[in-house]
Amino acid sequence: MKEDMMRRAIVGIDDRLIEDADKAQVKNRKKLSWEKWGSIAAVFVLIVAMSVMILPGMLKDDNQNVLTDWPIKHVPKTSDASEIAGPITAETWSVTGNAGRYTDLQYSDIGYRTCAVAVNENYKGKSLGDGVVTGQDLFSFEMHEMNVEVYEITGVNPEIAVAVRFTEPDQSVNGLKHVYAYMNIDYVPETLGDFINDLDLNEKLEIGLTSMYQHGSDTVMFENLAKEKVLELLSACSNVENSPNAETGEKLLGISASWLGMNKSISLTKDGYLISNILETGKHFYIGTDKVNEFVEYVLNNCDGFIYVYDSMSGALDE
Repeated sequence: MKEDMMRRAIVGIDDRLIEDADKAQVKNRKKLSWEKWGSIAAVFVLIVAMSVMILPGMLKDDNQNVLTDWPIKHVPKTSDASEIAGPITAETWSVTGNAGRYTDLQYSDIGYRTCAVAVNENYKGKSLGDGVVTGQDLFSFEMHEMNVEVYEITGVNPEIAVAVRFTEPDQSVNGLKHVYAYMNIDYVPETLGDFINDLDLNEKLEIGLTSMYQHGSDTVMFENLAKEKVLELLSACSNVENSPNAETGEKLLGISASWLGMNKSISLTKDGYLISNILETGKHFYIGTDKVNEFVEYVLNNCDGFIYVYDSMSGALDE
């Protein structure tokens, strides 16, 4: 008994206590191991849950539209040649149409610039009086002048655009008479509503293809966008003021538009602007991102989208 007491005093602890302590440590190690792996598993579950929520957003563009693969459509290349411009030779003046020769019109204290395209004869309204057109031969630098009769373009404010009727040179368009529009390129509308009314867009606007721009990918071309839908967007924002000096953001959607035969465009930007280059100078209207996103959603859901591949052969078939 005394020997046991002395051994305990020397060793300092009972063997049974040591054995019990070892068992407790093993138990605690097992407990800590499960706690550690349980924490890792919880973090993993959290990551998976966040991925489910975040990844779909990463697969969307800035306008919250899911980017998908679009079908390929082969289309023939078209020529942009104009009968008015004529060939670039020393005889250019003699073979160019009058609307291409006489680039400037002076009428009623307003300077107009040629649109260089023939417009529908039915658009020629009543006579407004006499005007003077001028042009310069770019080879001889000789200035030319001609008196013309100026006409109203039906539905269009004469301060914005007027019509001139020419008899063309035989060498250019077979001596035919054509009506050409001349526009006031300094025109600045106060509101989008003024822009609609002054240019008679309800009647004169024609809509073509619509382009959707994607980061790092091909532009998607949408067909069969209804003119009525574009006019609905314009009319809904008719009170928006023009901001000619606005710095706008990246273009999201481009709508090909024709006015009096001129190929122009109406664009929507990611920061909520509607822009048009009809009548040359840009017009900027802040319609808001909600309106832009709503219109983009309509195009995605109601128009046929393709990636265009332009072929040299006019008989290319769609895939």
